[in-house]
Amino acid sequence: MYQADSDNSKKSAPKQLVFDNASGIPTFATDAEAQVANPAKGTMTYSTASDKIFIYNGTDWVKTSALS
Repeated sequence: MYQADSDNSKKSAPKQLVFDNASGIPTFATDAEAQVANPAKGTMTYSTASDKIFIYNGTDWVKTSALS
């Protein structure tokens, strides 16, 4: 689901995909899958296992609740 960032080969960027949700955030079955390797800062993913959104802050994945 990710490919090398055209501006920086050490980072990944989402491929253009058809999403099953209106948000356009890539959805994964587990938390581990949602924390993709080599993401670009600001990458967001969603885990259906924990109902959490993951946001990459440039250093670490930050997990937050999808619902307040």
